[in-house]
Amino acid sequence: MRKLKYIAKRALFRLSPVLAERCGAHFRLDTPSRAFLEASIFGYLNRLAAAGPEPQQLLFLGVDKHNWHYPRLLRADFHSLDISPRNAVYGRPGRHWTGDALEMAAHYGPDVFDVVVANGLLGFGIDGEAALRRLLAQCHQVLKPGGVLVLGYNDLPERTPFPVVVDDGLEEFVPAIDGMTASRHMVDDCYRHVYCFCRKRG
Repeated sequence: MRKLKYIAKRALFRLSPVLAERCGAHFRLDTPSRAFLEASIFGYLNRLAAAGPEPQQLLFLGVDKHNWHYPRLLRADFHSLDISPRNAVYGRPGRHWTGDALEMAAHYGPDVFDVVVANGLLGFGIDGEAALRRLLAQCHQVLKPGGVLVLGYNDLPERTPFPVVVDDGLEEFVPAIDGMTASRHMVDDCYRHVYCFCRKRG
């Protein structure tokens, strides 16, 4: 039955992504780290958006069928970026760019976004300290002063065999999320997924 539902949702999406969205279709990953992201972290970001005088500008790095429903969960102007042209279909029309996250500042310009979410890039294309430093520098450039970066990664030797150190004008902070007492939160599962919260100085 679950497989048939999945096939039906995929068929509906291929027919019309707009219609699939109106019908509430999603391809959610049922994992503890995604549950924490979609409930706790998005709840925090939505509170920030509600408190701001203008619509929140949010950039999500990496988009596919599993996070295609995220704009429906967030109170923000949702923008996305993915290096794969075939994933463009999951982006919002006019708000998706097919390109490299390590070159995004040249595309978007400086001081554009209130929030950048970079989840699942380390060990999946960002594969070393030099690439991490470049990613952080790019995030720093596109974030507004005081803007928030949410960096998510699997703390496993095969994914991040290098230290995940934040620099380049970003500072870690403790977000107002229930149960969090540090700037990094590890989801206790086999992936050891960590969410690190940073803010652009200034």
